[in-house]
Amino acid sequence: MTPKAVTPKVGASKAEPPPGRRADLAQHLIDTAISLFAERTYEGTQMPAVAQRAQVGVGTIYRYFPSKEALGNAAFRYAKRGLLDEYLAALAEGGAAGSAREEFGRLWRASVRYATAHHDAFVFLEHQQHDTFLDPASQALAGEIDAFAADFISRGQQSGELREGEPQLLISLVLGAFAGLLKHLRPAGLGALSPAELARAEQAVWALLHREART
Repeated sequence: MTPKAVTPKVGASKAEPPPGRRADLAQHLIDTAISLFAERTYEGTQMPAVAQRAQVGVGTIYRYFPSKEALGNAAFRYAKRGLLDEYLAALAEGGAAGSAREEFGRLWRASVRYATAHHDAFVFLEHQQHDTFLDPASQALAGEIDAFAADFISRGQQSGELREGEPQLLISLVLGAFAGLLKHLRPAGLGALSPAELARAEQAVWALLHREART
């Protein structure tokens, strides 16, 4: 007689992640949490669901992250730091500061690269509210990337290339347009667009920031 398959109980010990991930189980848990947060939102994700997808026991998660808030903050900082590093690298590749249009192009392409390579992380960052669980370290990192973006806007306004307005408002317009584009292309993502289409989208979003020449 063939024995019946036994379904493991939630919280029971489960198989460890593949060998290549055992050395960094904390990162495996962060990656898993981000994928679930992107699907269900942070509020809609419970720790047993993370454990089930990560193929570990719930107790294993708590050995690395003492609470859901701790895991959420680790996921937020990982995703946010990755995005900021992508932006900083994009500007550094351009050498000396160029025009606001040139900088915007580099930042746009950095956003495309990040959202393509880390789709779930981008969705988690841009499509959800985080103020219910962010700790001081996460808030500081969020402030760092906000200041980076505001500096770009302020410099562009001083040079006369960018329209007048509150920097955070203009940033929100750009992020909203980019996030909306990504949502529209779901589930294929930005890979569904050709280089020409991405260039046209870039120009359309740039128009939200560009200050028209006065006659």
